[in-house]
Amino acid sequence: MTPRPVRALALAALVAAAAPAAHAAEKAVDAGKIFVRYDAYLALPPAERSHIVMAYYLMQGDKPLAAAASLVDGGVRTPLPIRADGKVLKLPTAAQLATAKVAFALDASAKINLIIGMEPAVAPAADLDARELAAAVAQAAPAAKKIAGLMAFAVPTPKAVRFVDVPSGEAELADGRRVALPMLKGAPAYDPAALPNVRRIHLPKVPRKLDLD
Repeated sequence: MTPRPVRALALAALVAAAAPAAHAAEKAVDAGKIFVRYDAYLALPPAERSHIVMAYYLMQGDKPLAAAASLVDGGVRTPLPIRADGKVLKLPTAAQLATAKVAFALDASAKINLIIGMEPAVAPAADLDARELAAAVAQAAPAAKKIAGLMAFAVPTPKAVRFVDVPSGEAELADGRRVALPMLKGAPAYDPAALPNVRRIHLPKVPRKLDLD
């Protein structure tokens, strides 16, 4: 038996190993269809959105998206960070919003659900400046109407900040006294109009998010 067939088999194995793997399934969506109305938010004068940010949560059914995602623009692919609860942590620029696509490591037929909201610009913390939160509530009402455009009539007016996934909270008044925060939809909430003269909000832990409601 000659060694020629062995060499042929070895060569075939080497070629197979060197061949590029088949492309994984991918679903690509225009960035503007994922970050809905973000262009309208960016169009607001900075002074009208300095205390609020748009928040986008990607879901599959009722569960947060677990698949990897990237922003693809002009051949450049940038990983899109997504929090465990589905929140997109880095939003595109105005230029990217117009031209880029969001690529998901999913089959093209996969369904992605989108939850859009508005949140205070201040980061969640166990101790918060009530003035920053009150400023976010004040900006949110007119900004939401402008961002919604023709659908402004259907947009509810945010009146309070909810501290999600926190069991309770206290408002520290200007004179140093503390009062318990009322509950709103299962979370403690701060309504600046209903509870004036508050200087700080104290929570037993850092909330998962701050929700304008």
